[in-house]
Formats: sequence, C-alpha cells, structure tokens
Amino acid sequence: MKKYLMWILLATLGAGVSAGTTSCNDTNDPVTSLPGGGTGSGDSGADTPSAARYVIAAQVDGTSYLLTAESLDEGRVTTRGEGTEVVGGTYWVFHGTDYLFALVYNNGGAGTGASYYLNGSGVPTEKYTYEYNRITTYGTWGDRVITVSTGDSKQADADGNLAQALLFNYLDATTGAQSSGSVLAENFVGNGEKVSFAGIVEANDRLYTSVVPMGMSKYGVKQWPDRVTDPELVAQADGGSNSSSYVAGEVPSTQYPDEAWVAIYTGDRFDEEPVIAHTDRIGYACGRMRSQYYQTIWAADNGDLYVFSPGYGRTAASSADLKKVTGTLPSGVVRIRAGETQFDPDYYVNLEAIGTRKPIFRCWHISEDYFLLQLYKDGAEGMIRDGKDADVSELAIFKGEEQSIVPVTGLPDDLAGFGGAPYGEEGAVYMAVTVTGGAKPAFYRIDARTGVAARGLEVDAESVSAVGRLAIRR
Repeated sequence: MKKYLMWILLATLGAGVSAGTTSCNDTNDPVTSLPGGGTGSGDSGADTPSAARYVIAAQVDGTSYLLTAESLDEGRVTTRGEGTEVVGGTYWVFHGTDYLFALVYNNGGAGTGASYYLNGSGVPTEKYTYEYNRITTYGTWGDRVITVSTGDSKQADADGNLAQALLFNYLDATTGAQSSGSVLAENFVGNGEKVSFAGIVEANDRLYTSVVPMGMSKYGVKQWPDRVTDPELVAQADGGSNSSSYVAGEVPSTQYPDEAWVAIYTGDRFDEEPVIAHTDRIGYACGRMRSQYYQTIWAADNGDLYVFSPGYGRTAASSADLKKVTGTLPSGVVRIRAGETQFDPDYYVNLEAIGTRKPIFRCWHISEDYFLLQLYKDGAEGMIRDGKDADVSELAIFKGEEQSIVPVTGLPDDLAGFGGAPYGEEGAVYMAVTVTGGAKPAFYRIDARTGVAARGLEVDAESVSAVGRLAIRR
C-alpha cells in the first residue's frame, strides 16, 4: 500500500519527536520510562509542583500550539480558542515533568528554541529562549537539554582539510544558561572514521549514546591512510546530492556497516574520554531518514540498555563511480547490562526471525522491558535507500527478556501516519494517529502486553507532534 510511502517519513520528521528522560528517582529506580514520564530535576525557583496534565503539541495552518488534557483515553481537545501559540518546534523534548523544550532545526543552520512549563492555572507558559548549533540528535543530561551535531572543527591539515568535530550545546532547564563544546569526531573509535551520535540515554548514573560511523573525511584519509581498507572506496570526484553529497578524496560511506558502538560517559560533559562498547553482532544503531538519525537505544526500567539496529548496512550499494561496503546483518537487538560497560555476550535477537519478521525503522521504550517498534511493512527490501519511498506504517511490541514480538492490532484501516514519538505510562503507550479522508488525529492506547490498540482522545488540529505530562507550578 504505497499510499503511505515517503509521506509518513516526511510527516514523522516534520512533526518532530520528543525525547525520553532517564534518571534516578526517589525510589532509586535506575531509569524513568517514556517521554514525559520522568521525575524531572526540580526548579531552582520558588514554584513547587502540584497536579499534572497531559501536554500536546499540535499544528494548524503552519502554527504550533500547546494543548492540555486531563486524559488521553477519551474526549476531545481543540486549538480553537484553547491552545497556546508557541515556537514551531521540529523536535520536542520533555525534561521530566518540569519543562517541554521546542527545538527548531532551521534546515541545518543555527537552531533556536524555547522551554515551556505549566503555570499555576495550568496554562503552558514560556520560560526561556535559546540559540544553538544545528541538531542531529538530542536528549537530557541532568538539569540540561543537550543537542549534538557533526560539523567542521578549527583543526586543519597541511592541505587545509578541516577535521570534523562533534558539536555540543548544553541548555540549562532551570536557569536558562547555555554553553557549548566540541571534540574531534575523527578516528573516534580507532578505525579512522568520523562519527555522529544518535540518541541520548541517562541510566545507572551514566550517559549512553550510539556512535554512528560515517566514513572517512579528506582529513581522515590524509591522517590515517592505513585505515582505508580498499583504495577503491575513496571518491575520485565530487558526487551525490543534499545529505548524500561527497567530495573527491574522502570515503563517503562507512567501511564497517556490520558493527555497532556505544559511548558511555560518567561525568556531566562530553569533554571526558568515554568507555566504548563494541559489537559485531548488529550494524550501527540508529533509525535514518536522509540526514536525520533517530534514537534506537533505550534503557529498560531495571537499567539494562537495549541497543536496536535496523540493519541499514544492507542498503549501501556500489555504483559505477563509487564503491561502497555493503552490510549483511539483519535488524537485531543486543544489550548492555545495568552497571556494565560492554555488551552482554549471551544476548542477541534477530528481529527478522521472530514475530512479524520485519526490520525496524524506529523504536521507543514503553515500561519495564517493553519496547514499541515501528517497522518496515514491506520487509528488508522495502527499507529506505537514498531517500526513496518506504512504508513504515506497521507497529509491534518487543519484550526484551522474553525475546518476543507481538504485532499491534486495532489501528484504523485508513491509517495515514503517526504523530511524533509516543508517550508511555502504566503498561501502555499512547501514539498519535492520523487517517486519510480528513478526520482529526487521535491518540490510540496500545497495551504493552497484548498489542491491542484502542482509540482515545481526539485532537482538533491538522497534526500532532508530541505528547507528555507536565506538573502545574504553583
């Protein structure tokens, strides 16, 4: 049913996503569950939290609004006379139950954003505004929302080739202060390749991020020529387009599509030297749509980190002008036990050999060790390649310890797409769903154990891009 095709991917990207918060709470739980379900870090001001409400980011006629609701299971909310107009965030990040951040992508340029809270009357209210470098991934780290991207550093070789760097922004949720930093992205895991990060997870008093290999820059090829595994992989002329463009003298695609790395930090900034966990049982761990990398690493409630890979290495295809290394590994999941710094040698699941037998596009933690999977409906052959259409309209539930997959049932037959990231609580996950024919978006409650979905709150808007829960500040 190709009517979904790239529309779903673009709708998912354009609608934005919300990031989960994972931190210790007063009961010493290792992690917190899905977006908006976190405990938050408190506010340095005099306000104290009382009741909480669901907060929904929705769009009408190109304008973004924040709506509040008492329940996601029933009823109807509308932007007409009830919504608070806000910054049109590309990404939405719930910082516990204290703040909602709207982060604007700005087509790869400098980003802007704002944070919001619920005032004493339960009305979404702007707290701080921010400006920062462009974003490729984001998350929370203590009192801060952090953004990460890869770009030029100030370090160059004798030929003027600039080294690539990981660029960080730290946006303080409680004071509005912000700072930035950078580290070299070149040879980050010792194989000569530049890297990007995909996904930020706080758990076990550590921060985890997936390290995604991106080939070798001209700087890298000059600096570590012995890391070029095949001279034919080096581009002889400029080529590609948009996010897939490359220049002569670099290795445009990774030479290691069937390997995955996770960087583990114990401090509070990326300046420290991380511990690198490595495995060759899965490919690199991230969802992808053009230049955007989606988070596919999540912590279960007991602190175990589950690392999912769609298996995108299989989509790298050589051409007459450029040779690429094509991967072979299917969509799979491995894990790092709570408190450990290396992958569990006894845990691996081939996601294409169980349940629905489909590769994943994206995934999210729900609660306990349940995860919601968004799948490529047409299987591995339907995976995105170079921006072509893909149908990602199928959902399933994965249970980590049992290594089982249950398909999601009960979604509408005229499904057109999903609205951003879901929100999970009490053994269920809420996903915004749009349908064809002009009907309004609605949240569907999906039971984590059975996969059965039921229609809930309707949103009188054109699209929904985020949902979570915020405390009212008295």
